[in-house]
Amino acid sequence: MVGGGACAVCREAATQCCSGCRAVFYCGRDHQRQHWKSHRLHCLPHRVAHDPRLGRHLLATRDIKAGEVVAQEAPVVLGPKVVTRPVCVGCLVRVSETDWHACSGCGWPLCGPECEGAAAHTAECRLMRDKGFRANLAFTPGKKEAAFCAIVPLRCLLLKERDPAKYQSLMAMESHLNERRKTSLYSVYKHNIVGFIRNVLQLTQFDEETILTIAAILDTNCFEIRKGGSKARGVYPTAALMAHDCTPNTKHVFKGSDFTIKIIATSPIKKGDIISTSYTQALWGTIARRAHLKMSKCFDCVCRRCADPTEFGTYIGAISCSKCKSSGNGILDPDNESKMISTDPLDPAAPWKCESCEHTIPGRQMAWGNDAMKQELDAVDVSRPEALENFVEKYISALHPKNSFIVQAKYALSQIYGNGAGYELPELPEHLLNRKIELCHELLELADALSPGMSTFRGLLLYDLQAAMVVQAKRDFENDKITKQNAQDIMGDAMKLLQEASEILRQDPDMTDELQSKMTNLAKELELD
Repeated sequence: MVGGGACAVCREAATQCCSGCRAVFYCGRDHQRQHWKSHRLHCLPHRVAHDPRLGRHLLATRDIKAGEVVAQEAPVVLGPKVVTRPVCVGCLVRVSETDWHACSGCGWPLCGPECEGAAAHTAECRLMRDKGFRANLAFTPGKKEAAFCAIVPLRCLLLKERDPAKYQSLMAMESHLNERRKTSLYSVYKHNIVGFIRNVLQLTQFDEETILTIAAILDTNCFEIRKGGSKARGVYPTAALMAHDCTPNTKHVFKGSDFTIKIIATSPIKKGDIISTSYTQALWGTIARRAHLKMSKCFDCVCRRCADPTEFGTYIGAISCSKCKSSGNGILDPDNESKMISTDPLDPAAPWKCESCEHTIPGRQMAWGNDAMKQELDAVDVSRPEALENFVEKYISALHPKNSFIVQAKYALSQIYGNGAGYELPELPEHLLNRKIELCHELLELADALSPGMSTFRGLLLYDLQAAMVVQAKRDFENDKITKQNAQDIMGDAMKLLQEASEILRQDPDMTDELQSKMTNLAKELELD
């Protein structure tokens, strides 16, 4: 019993509340049962709380199981990313030179004439046509286009008349505009977004401050959407309230043509716990994650992982100690695994110190080194696995095998081997098939610590590992390297991995059919000829 309120059915004073969401009251069980048919669609296991550090955030109102849906909601606004390869402004699917269709009303790219009437596009199209504006974009292979940056802010502003409630919900969100307006990006926004909306489209009722506030709200709260062939961004008011954690207890997927977000618990969440998501990458070290969050979301992360210099014992952000690596005569000792870790991970300027000796490195030097390594890894041609393997071989000793940059290269390799053009699983030579399996095992060990439970990262690794195991077992059986029983045992283990992967990924609409097909095929494979 938590206070009281009006019964949802008869509006009489009531003290019994829904045990699921604790937000709706009833005068008795009869009215609760009567109301459940409609309430079940809105009964959510969370409530909004406030904290001086976190601001508004979501707390669990009851115990939530791993795999349980925490919330679902459609976006308030949806559209292209700030800088993107050309997409259809109607349905947001990526367009190529062959399916590019310029909207007859405004010239923006669409995937075909049928998207000219897309609900998201009609109001802006009418406005641009009335103002005499016509987009003049040309398709250039591989080129990202910045002109799309004004589409979503424009859609937000048009909500003021079309849907005032949605507009107000947007304007109530955090923007961090004061921190953002000093950046070079917002100088560009003043020209590209403010100039386009006020000068080209003549929407002078919106001043510069309002337009930049909208842009900042989007940068702070948008979720990046990747679904099928679509890449976009959208604002989801409830989902945006989730606190960030570098080891979150939820994941999210997008479903349907309206890109409804579904938030799913990846691990058990106890009543009263903070419901969290992540706005950064699990395979980045603390320096990179905190810098990214500061730049993109305007806060300093102080989560458990960021505060732990070993990052839960993975040492993913550490480097090997150069002093310990060398013996007294300056000869490199490849077996020495002494590592340099930060003396205070929450202070970027804090020195880094070896766990085994007194050697230290200034914090700023570590940050510079990280930036240099990122630039070098970003420059690697990821379509060529030999380039990634060369990067790993070049730095594995100086950085150590589980360092963030080594691991990112290894993850890229794990995706190429078995999935990339020319490296499909059935055609992989034995040494590369073994390499893929080895990489999946290494990455799963990290996932168990940094992205545990029912995370998509773990699910995809399990899925990849079982597929490689099946191919290897079949190949070894056909070449008389193992017995039929050995092969069936391996495939049985692969089936267990596939079942776990299916349980993790089953709520992702893009994976449903593929997972079912894999399960059926693997069941047949267990009956080896």
